[in-house]
Amino acid sequence: MKNEVVVKLFDSYADDLYRFAVSYVGSGHDAEDIVQDVFLKLLSKNMLFDRRFEKAYLLTMTANQCKDLLKSKARKTSVDLESNEYQLTCYERFSEDDRAVFDELMNLPDMYRAPIHLFFYEGYTYKEISKILKVSESAVAMRIKRGKEQLKIRLEDEHERDVR
Repeated sequence: MKNEVVVKLFDSYADDLYRFAVSYVGSGHDAEDIVQDVFLKLLSKNMLFDRRFEKAYLLTMTANQCKDLLKSKARKTSVDLESNEYQLTCYERFSEDDRAVFDELMNLPDMYRAPIHLFFYEGYTYKEISKILKVSESAVAMRIKRGKEQLKIRLEDEHERDVR
C-alpha cells in the first residue's frame, strides 16, 4: 500500500484502533505496539480493501494482533506495570458514573470487554462485531449479555461498599 494512503488511514483511525486495542489487551503500551504493527503490515503488503469497510477491516486486523499478543508466551510471563494507565487518560472525558463503569469494564475478562467496547463505545452491530472478532453473532450477543451482567453485579457491589 502506498505511504500516503497509509498515512491517511493512520490519521483517520489510529485513535479508534488504540482505544479498541487497550480495551482488548488492557495495556496502553501493548496497544501502541499493536496499532504500530497493523500499520506496518499495511505498508509492507500490497493490500486492497473497500473504502466503505476500511475501519472494520482495520479493527479486524487489530483484533487479530491482540489475540496473537494474548496467546504469546512473552505476554503470559511478563508483568504489566501500567495496567490502569488507559483508565487514567480517559477520566478527563468521563463523568464520575462513567468512570466507575469504565473501570469495571476494564476489569472484565477479554472475551467480554472487547465486544462490549465495540458495541457501546464504537457503535458496531452484533453482526459487524462477529466479523471483527471472528466469532458467531450468538457468541457476541452472549458475551455482551454476560459481560453486562458481570458489570451490573460489580457496580452494585461497589455501590454497596460506598454506602456502608
